[in-house]
Amino acid sequence: MILRRLYQWIIVGVVVLLLIMVGFRSGITREWRRQLADSAVVQRPIRLRVWDWWSPSANEEYGNYFNDVKLQFEQQNPDVEIHLQIVPFGNYVQKLSTAMVGSTPPDVFQSSVYWAEDFYHRDMLRPLNDLLVADRDTDGGGGYIGREAFLPSAWRHNHTKDGVIYGIPQGIDAFCLLWNLDLLEDAAKHDDEIRAMFASRADGAVDYNRLRFDAVANWNHFRRIARKLTQRDADDRLVQAGFHIQGYAGRGGGGMFSPWLAANGGRYQDEQGARAEFDNPLGIETMQFLAQLYWSDKVCLPFRRQLSQVEQFQQGKVAAIVAGTWSGKNIMRNTQGWHHFGKTAFPPGPGGNGQRTVTWGNMFVISKRCRQVDAAWRYVKFVCSREGNLLRLRHLGFIGPRLDFYETEQWQQAVADRPYLSNVKAICLAGQKLRHTQIIAVNHQANPVFETILLRYPQIVQGKGPHASVATALELAATNVNRVFDRYHRQVSRWTASRTSHIEQ
Repeated sequence: MILRRLYQWIIVGVVVLLLIMVGFRSGITREWRRQLADSAVVQRPIRLRVWDWWSPSANEEYGNYFNDVKLQFEQQNPDVEIHLQIVPFGNYVQKLSTAMVGSTPPDVFQSSVYWAEDFYHRDMLRPLNDLLVADRDTDGGGGYIGREAFLPSAWRHNHTKDGVIYGIPQGIDAFCLLWNLDLLEDAAKHDDEIRAMFASRADGAVDYNRLRFDAVANWNHFRRIARKLTQRDADDRLVQAGFHIQGYAGRGGGGMFSPWLAANGGRYQDEQGARAEFDNPLGIETMQFLAQLYWSDKVCLPFRRQLSQVEQFQQGKVAAIVAGTWSGKNIMRNTQGWHHFGKTAFPPGPGGNGQRTVTWGNMFVISKRCRQVDAAWRYVKFVCSREGNLLRLRHLGFIGPRLDFYETEQWQQAVADRPYLSNVKAICLAGQKLRHTQIIAVNHQANPVFETILLRYPQIVQGKGPHASVATALELAATNVNRVFDRYHRQVSRWTASRTSHIEQ
């Protein structure tokens, strides 16, 4: 009798267990389980919408970075829950424009310098001056995000000419010359001038892992170095290029013109973004210098649309290319760890004074429709703090825009591990402001003209080309660019008038 009852209870228990398992699988108890789980964690009344284009699906490092940001920020801010949305870079402007009139706009997001000025003028960004003023009594430590905390070259794209601050620098980048140190070290064995480009160790010995910041004195020096690093076979075929000019759209025909122009004492546009300033003797001299490297000095690989300068550089076929301060981590990933290369700024031209380049800094901004301004500001302060800079260094290998970032043990260790970083801070400090007005539209108008000059330079010089001279070609490019500026500033005036009218009503 006792055994029969025990057997019955076992049968009942098994049936109940099966029913519970079915309930879990069918979702009947899902809400109960969710409530139980929620009761075990801190209740977070604020849901902060954060947008970015760094996609964890494209790079696992981004996933690790965002996970760490979320973990650390939410630990420090138990009332806030981060909701990250990844928006592809190419769709960012369109998606944001749609979201700003919808029901779920972002509260805070990363903005490229390509768009930030436009976003502000379109009344999509909240001015940050009052929030910065409220923080002015902080001790200036690693959490301070006022102007004094950043490299001067990082604090250039985030405010209007009348002082309205609409973003806080989250990163900094610059064009630079990238040198293959394998090729330079080999040449330095029998060439004193190339050997002198390298830095020295404490004991006076040559450090073949680091270049001096001023390794190249001027344009004539650069031309000599490029010629020495160019090699041809018995049939006069180029087997190693001293320098490489990417002559086609978007890859350098116009892109490399800007830093070389800065090194010659010129500017791409005026401070207001109202007029192009490259159609002058400094701009003509710069374009002629680039064209002559290819056509006269013959130190470059042939122009090819399918030719990737970075691939040629990694393969040891090019000694120097125009790249960026961001390039090192990508090259190391592509080559399974090779990092025997160095970075310098651009040597001064006849009209220049000292090493120069152009720099820019993407930023974090707060949406004009942000419903949680205090939480959004806390997030901006976190990602733009010294701690936030170090998180990006740890997970992504990114350099930082903060002055105190370069004083940390983590940065010193990064330089020791990757000596190509040794000149990065100096390069960024030597940077002129990247043109920031309608960059995509300006490139669309100017780059085809720049590329035509490079590709057809001999015919232009002979008076048989598509332009009467380099000067007339640059005048055409400037005219086209000025039309973009004029159209844009008319649109800004309309946006401002509409905003003023709305406020008055």
